[in-house]
Amino acid sequence: MLICPYFNQCGGCSLPLSYQAQLQEKVERINALGFVPSEIYTSPTSGFRSRGEFRIYRDERGLHYAMSRENKPLPITSCPILLPHLQEVLNSLLPILNHSKILSNKLFSIEVLGTLTRQTLVVLLYHRALDEEWEREAKEIEEKLGIHIIGRSRGEKRVISTEFLKDSLSLEHQTYHFVRYDNAFSQPNPTLNLKMLEFALSCVRESERREDLLELYCGGGNFTIPLSKEFGKVFATEIAKSSIKALHQNIIDNKITNIFYARLSGEESIEALRGEREFFRLREVDLGDYHFSHIFIDPPRNGVGEKKMLEFISSFENIIYISCNPLTLKEDLNILLKTHKIKRFALFDQFPYTHHIESGVWLEKI
Repeated sequence: MLICPYFNQCGGCSLPLSYQAQLQEKVERINALGFVPSEIYTSPTSGFRSRGEFRIYRDERGLHYAMSRENKPLPITSCPILLPHLQEVLNSLLPILNHSKILSNKLFSIEVLGTLTRQTLVVLLYHRALDEEWEREAKEIEEKLGIHIIGRSRGEKRVISTEFLKDSLSLEHQTYHFVRYDNAFSQPNPTLNLKMLEFALSCVRESERREDLLELYCGGGNFTIPLSKEFGKVFATEIAKSSIKALHQNIIDNKITNIFYARLSGEESIEALRGEREFFRLREVDLGDYHFSHIFIDPPRNGVGEKKMLEFISSFENIIYISCNPLTLKEDLNILLKTHKIKRFALFDQFPYTHHIESGVWLEKI
């Protein structure tokens, strides 16, 4: 079991089993839903998480990082699931905050984001307006610790040097470049993210036919960018503005020319592709010129759900579905398995010490 004095107390890690025992428990839960994972990808047992959020707790000794326990702050001094360099930054930052009246004044929360290349973005959240004096001290801390800092308060955002991290992923002798924004979704376990990417690529390559790809819920292009190498054209849609902003930059940084993207919801994407509704933002793309052999979906925790969307998805020859909730995956597959069969089913232990399960399924039309 993870060696942490706050295990099962802080609201984060809550599965009190050895790593192998908890992994087996997750496999059994998948089995109970009627599925047998053909592939199981394990996580590092510590130092695996690339982001964290902590409250700031004050007492007579000063500031402390804290988590919530039964709606009460639980002061903590360590978090061993974070990437090692994030743990180092947090340890170095706390005494600095305690010795600075400017940086500590009405500070109520802190967020950290990191990469496997040891880059760090720290977001400090305040119940007050920020000024030039705050910027001056924050800049000094950036330079001292080799990190990037953003200050936020109601209606205000102060970026000291940059609002994103530049990450690089090495995948099958190819290097991909990604920007990671603090307020945009990114996979929280970078080691398992690579395994998920490898799984998706191998499913595509095993397919009998590869033409064009449709991706819904594409985020910042985590899957879109590598998968684009395997298809003639890619049409990707996403609703979150911050993710679209990241996707745009990622396409440029990776010199990709075959991806067209649009800010559309899942329902709007279907309306556009079926010709039921015209969108001004799609005026430069001819959707009739696409010949989709695959659809890739990575929906939020509540799954796809809507019957109309599932019927649309079932029209594709190949479906690659990444799920972070096996219960909603089961509900969606109850529909999709009427027209498709499971070719591969993978379990990715992206969230050790919790009950959460990440799955990947490749479905092929019957």
